Amino acid sequence: MLTIINWKYIAIPVISAFIGWLTNWIAVKMLFHPKKPVNFGLFIIQGIFHRRQKEIARKLGDTIEAKLFSHNDIYEILTSDEFIKSVIPVVEQSLEDFVFHKLTNINPMLAVLPETIFYPLKGKLIEVFEDLIPQIMNGAGNILEDQINVKDIIKEKIENFDVAELEDILFSILKSEFKMIEYVGGILGFFIGITQLIIIHFF
Repeated sequence: MLTIINWKYIAIPVISAFIGWLTNWIAVKMLFHPKKPVNFGLFIIQGIFHRRQKEIARKLGDTIEAKLFSHNDIYEILTSDEFIKSVIPVVEQSLEDFVFHKLTNINPMLAVLPETIFYPLKGKLIEVFEDLIPQIMNGAGNILEDQINVKDIIKEKIENFDVAELEDILFSILKSEFKMIEYVGGILGFFIGITQLIIIHFF
């Protein structure tokens, strides 16, 4: 009788731990599996990401546009002093190439003129464009706001994203976390088994 009782003391926590681990392992796997719906008659089972991909895409699009990245972020970048200052050297280089090279190609007669004549023209053009660049960036920001819908782009990308690839990405990043979920299920199951033994023994 003592042997049977001792065996129960071991078996109940171990079985409970196994059930807890198995339950969490199944829960993790069911995030992505089964990939196709499986009909059991009364209910249908399919991986959560596969079954709710469109809903997840829509909600992520709404959340990202509202809280993480929106038209205002794009507009602020385009119209910021730092961005405009970074654009000016590119414009200056393009104007220099235009004045000293392409302009003479447009009118070969200008090639006979000394280069010193072109420096004031280059300087004047740079002054004009330095005043125009903020206006151009403001206009570009408004155009982007009209033509780019951040929410729809994100929604479409996620809807068309291969869920199998997403599974590989998540498991490569969160492998240890998913394992921890399984282990926690086993640990909780073990303590539930201990609790059952205490209840059986004392009550």
